[in-house]
Amino acid sequence: MLTYENDPMAVPAFRILAIVEGDLADKRSQSSYAAIYRQFETDYGEAANVTSYNFDKHKGVIKWMKPDLLEEGRKFFERPKAKYSDGLRRYGLLPAEFDNPALPYFGIENQKSATALEIALPTDATANKVFADKVLSELEATPLICGVMGFGFFLPPYKSSLDFMLGQASQRYRAALEIRADMVIEGIRRKGSFHRWKADEEPGIADIGWRTLIGNEFLTRLPGSFDALEKTEGVNVHKGANFTTVTAGSEPIWGDLNAQEDLAVYKAVAAFLKPIRFPATCGHNFMFGGDHPDRVDAYLARFDAH
Repeated sequence: MLTYENDPMAVPAFRILAIVEGDLADKRSQSSYAAIYRQFETDYGEAANVTSYNFDKHKGVIKWMKPDLLEEGRKFFERPKAKYSDGLRRYGLLPAEFDNPALPYFGIENQKSATALEIALPTDATANKVFADKVLSELEATPLICGVMGFGFFLPPYKSSLDFMLGQASQRYRAALEIRADMVIEGIRRKGSFHRWKADEEPGIADIGWRTLIGNEFLTRLPGSFDALEKTEGVNVHKGANFTTVTAGSEPIWGDLNAQEDLAVYKAVAAFLKPIRFPATCGHNFMFGGDHPDRVDAYLARFDAH
């Protein structure tokens, strides 16, 4: 668990982040979002008994789950239109020592011209893989831009003022994910971005993890096909209609340097995907509070040879 001034601020979790073109009501993806939410309810709904809705009459206030809120949450995925600020969040109360809403977590919201899906679950490599497989299957039909899955630290959105403390755990836990969608949304596409792009600067994928999801728009910038990467022991590549999924190892790991966890497969994936790495100058402005360029650089290069 990560702390700030001796108080817990972020919890270890299995994390899923997907950024998909179009808003929450986009017909290409709406049924997929609904199916993923149903799966979350089936597997984790009983534990996720805290809500924070931001649509219609709801203004993001954290509330205990009630039957009427449960039903409203399900109908959220049937709405014909979505406003810019619309979103839905559910939290559980794990781990107990965090003493605040945290895991299991489901969040989905409009961000610019995209939808950001973020899920954080208690760490259990076997159960996490099963759930991740189901999410991946549902995402296949969506116009996904990019995404990532793996172990990492979950800072609840209501603690986002502590973003400036993130990006440090990877000094030890190399494979840990420490980003959120709002940290990277400006750097995945030029169109509509508030980032001041340099002439030779290119957008990049959100991050690299146990599973890295790469939208088709990035593929032409990679060094050839995935054939060579697939020959790396432990790497699996699945080419879908809208995106390619690269999996590093049979199960997620933390990449704990103290435990000497083997990062060879992650390094191989990172090296191949380097041409589409998230743009560092954009990260300097939007990641980890926007005032820690050295930390951003170290995080983005954490799988490089040292």
